[in-house]
Parts: sequence; structure tokens; C-alpha cells
Amino acid sequence: MDTDPFTPGFGLTPRVLAMQGTPVEDFAAALAGRRSVGERSVLITGARGVGKTVLLSQLQDVAANAGWQVVVLHTSSTSMVDELRGAVVDLLRAHDPQATSRTLTRAEAGAVGARAGIELDVTDRYQGEKVPLGRLLERLAELLTAQGTGLLVALDEVQAADRDQLHEIAQHMQDLTGRGLSVSFVAAGIRSGVDDLLAHPRTTFLRRAHKVEVGGVDVGTAAEVIRQTVADTAKSITPEAAVRAGEISQGYPYLIQMIGSQAWQRSGDAETIELEDVEGAAAPTIDAMIHNVHGPALRDLSGRKAEYLHAMLEDDGPSQVAEIAERMGIDGANQNVHRSRLIHDELIRPAGRGLVEFAMPYLREALERRRETGSLRLAQGPARVARPVPRTQR
Repeated sequence: MDTDPFTPGFGLTPRVLAMQGTPVEDFAAALAGRRSVGERSVLITGARGVGKTVLLSQLQDVAANAGWQVVVLHTSSTSMVDELRGAVVDLLRAHDPQATSRTLTRAEAGAVGARAGIELDVTDRYQGEKVPLGRLLERLAELLTAQGTGLLVALDEVQAADRDQLHEIAQHMQDLTGRGLSVSFVAAGIRSGVDDLLAHPRTTFLRRAHKVEVGGVDVGTAAEVIRQTVADTAKSITPEAAVRAGEISQGYPYLIQMIGSQAWQRSGDAETIELEDVEGAAAPTIDAMIHNVHGPALRDLSGRKAEYLHAMLEDDGPSQVAEIAERMGIDGANQNVHRSRLIHDELIRPAGRGLVEFAMPYLREALERRRETGSLRLAQGPARVARPVPRTQR
């Protein structure tokens, strides 16, 4: 029997993507020169768990498959600038024909018929040389452009990057782009953090980047993603089970993979994933969403913002902002302040004139658990319990 084909971990690329096509195809066309070079710089934004890192990885794969050199930077590194410098020097050693030079230091004539002794001093052009990063990037970009390829620099969690270092790197990429060299800068980050980043006066280059907003899909598409993922294995899934799994996922990419994985595990060695497997997988799937996605978002939630969200729990659907203000005992102006902050934090969203609703699946359940238990730890109880296999399938 095949192993679980679903990938509910963050940053893992699913077998069947909930969002594919246009952003990837447009980027490939930009690298090939069939679209504006401005579209070689891409800024991916979206909420937690919607597939930003997956799309970022896809763009890196597109570049690598086109022969481009890919450098991935990390916001957790001591210095992104030094990390980039080190990667560029390594690439120059591999691609610059002048990276090393040989100097004759001694030649001795041997006896008749004997080979002369020759000593060469080999010098590494980039060993310890304090060439400015801009010049190193320029040399590498010139070499790669002449070869018909280019350089891609990628950065995930861009909202966490040091502003000054990000500005320096982005400025270099902008200069190289302006000179007509083949370079690309792609980054991904949480929407609210990226909005704050773009408000910084030294992020002009990022403001000009091609924006790609990643979000959820409709339930029908989610069900089809789950069906196709299972179809690539020896198992199958009934139409009813696929539809129900899509409903539980609410089209949220992380949940699509999680409900699929949980249902797969519960089906055990059976040849078909049934509706009962999906129904049994619902609770652990929601539990994982609450713990892994909502937990970090709600960890530091307190004060009026927490009170606002708790006031919304009194409604089964969208909440009237006027009623929220009344429940909290505040006026309309203060209500608007807290509303705007929660929208910025991607915890709520407008739902019509004078209405707001929770912005992400199962946030209501997360808040109820937090209010009742004071914790968002995983609920106790069995998960991924395989159902018994009928004797006819043994």
C-alpha cells in the first residue's frame, strides 16, 4: 500500500496544488523574456498556512529548471548580507573563468632528456578579497546573463527581515535590473507584516515588485484536490467523502492537506477512503488547525482585542459592529480602532456594511477553547485511528 500522499506540514509541496497555473506560468514567461522584466521580482503575501512558502518554492524550481542560479536567504541568519556575499563568491568561483590565476614562480632546466621542474602559484581571486557586494553581484550577473541564464535571490518570512539589510540587498537587485542584467528577487511573507514592511521608507524596490496574493479556494476545488491526490495512489476516495473533506477544509490549503492525511490514516489498509473516515478525521484536523495556526496568532492576544473577539462569539454568524461596541461598553470611534487592528492582524474581516466575521477557518473554535481552558494545546484523545478493514479486503 502506498504511503500517505498528503503533506500537512508547513512549507511542504503537495502532490496536487490547490493553487497553480497563472503566477508560476507568468514568472516562467518573465524569466524567458516573454513578459516584463519587472515581473521577475515577486512579492507573495497571504495569511498563515495558505501556501506562500510552497509557491515561493515553485518559483525557485522554475528558475532552476531554466538554468538560473538560485540563492536562498534566511531571516534567521546572523547577517543576510554576509550570507548573500558568501553564496555569490561560491558561484563566482564556479562560473568566472578568471576566478583563479596561475603565476610561474620557478622553472628549473633538468638534465638532458629529463623533464624541467615547474612551480606555479595558484591565486584565488575571491579569497579574502574585500570587494563590495555590489561589484560581486554585478560580475556574477554579467557572467550569467552572457550565458543566457540569471541569478534569483529568494527570501521567505520577509516581514521578519532586518530592514537595513533588506534595503541593501533590494537596492543591489534594483540596480542590476536597471542595467538590464538577468536577476530576480522573490519573497514571501504574512500579509499584515508585509504591509508594515512596505510602509518603511527604504522598501521602494519591494513596492514595485509584482504582487501575488495567496488565499483559499472554493470547496469544490478543495474536494477535487483531495480526490486527485488520492487518485495518484492505489487507494480511492468516494465522491461523498471527497466533498465532505472539501467542506471540512473550507478551501484552506493547510486544512486540505490535513483532512486528507487524517482520513488516509484512518482508512488503514482499506482500498477506499469512505465518508466515515473523513468524519472521524474532522476533530483531529480542526485540533491541528487550532494548535498549529491559531495558537501562534493568539498567543499574545490580550486586552481590548481579545475582548472584541470574545464579544463576536455571541453571534452564530457575522457580527454587527454596533452590537460589539455595545457589548464592550465603548463608542463607535473606539470600536473602529479595535476593528481596524484586528483586520490588520488578519483575525477578522469585513462581511458587509456594518458587519465583521472571523477571517480564518475554526478561529471561533480556537477562541472558545482558549476562553474555556486558557490554552490552545492539542486536545486529548486518539487521532489517526484506522477503522477495521472488512474481511473481504484482507
